[in-house]
Amino acid sequence: MAAVPWSKVRTLESTIGKEQRLHPHSRGIFSDLVRRIGLASKVVVANVKRAALLDRSIAMAGERPAVPSQIHLVANDVMKSALVWMPSVAGLVSSEENGVVRLPEKPRAADQYIVFFTPIDGRSIAEANGSLGTIFSVYRCISGYSTARHEDFLQPPYKQAAAGYVLYGSSTMLVLTTGHGVHGFTLDPEIGEYILSHENILIPDKVRCFSANRAKTPYWDEPSQRFATLLTGGAEPRYEKTSSRYIGSLVADFHRNLLYGGVFMYPTNQATGEDKLRLLFECGPLAMIIEQAGGLATTGRERILDIRPTEMQQTVPLVIGPRREIEP
Repeated sequence: MAAVPWSKVRTLESTIGKEQRLHPHSRGIFSDLVRRIGLASKVVVANVKRAALLDRSIAMAGERPAVPSQIHLVANDVMKSALVWMPSVAGLVSSEENGVVRLPEKPRAADQYIVFFTPIDGRSIAEANGSLGTIFSVYRCISGYSTARHEDFLQPPYKQAAAGYVLYGSSTMLVLTTGHGVHGFTLDPEIGEYILSHENILIPDKVRCFSANRAKTPYWDEPSQRFATLLTGGAEPRYEKTSSRYIGSLVADFHRNLLYGGVFMYPTNQATGEDKLRLLFECGPLAMIIEQAGGLATTGRERILDIRPTEMQQTVPLVIGPRREIEP
């Protein structure tokens, strides 16, 4: 295959610059924030890739392994270090910490933003060398203060200015939307740059994969059970080739379904009444991405992007995939 001429290669940097030029009055503040997230992900992936090796070395020394079981803490520190000093960040919330990350005294930018992030998704399969990920979400600070107030952190997900994730798999891929389509960038390890590899991603209008923890089926409500049966055993031609595929890493499962066509579902546990996935850290960002890619995300009763959060760690059920399957 002939190499693509470098004059035609688009990087994350050039794509950010192109989008910024669509807004003549832009100060570049939001662009700098997205760049910083991309930079942080490069540091995280370096730690992820050597985590198993470090874990093995510790075990051979007769000590208790700390990595990769603590890779989420390393990634959390990296993300915080990259973002906490930015003048545009008025609020920072990590899924690994209770409450808002304390911000240092710093200059204030003209535009202020709130950032939610999950430093490592899928850490339960880290020791099996499973695919991990980082999820992030950006909101505008509506209160107008240099340090965000309570109402800034409880905005409905439809108000997101940007959302994305980084998948640390066989290659590292950053998937991003700023409300103008979904683009995927693959990290070229030789030059250390994210290269635009998947432009204007649209979820296929088919269901090749159904992703759910089927071991929990007895604890689902009846509509969820019927829906799962339809997808995996339905008589319609649309479902003839649907197969169950569940990794246990939300980012990895979602990414596969986004590219190939598929539904991810995590219903409420009827025995406990509990939900697992967090609205502001996981469901909201992925809902923005899927809708920009032509799909839909709901709780089974309500569109994810319309939910008004009551607390930052609020959890909800999630059904996400092609619009034809998800629409009532």
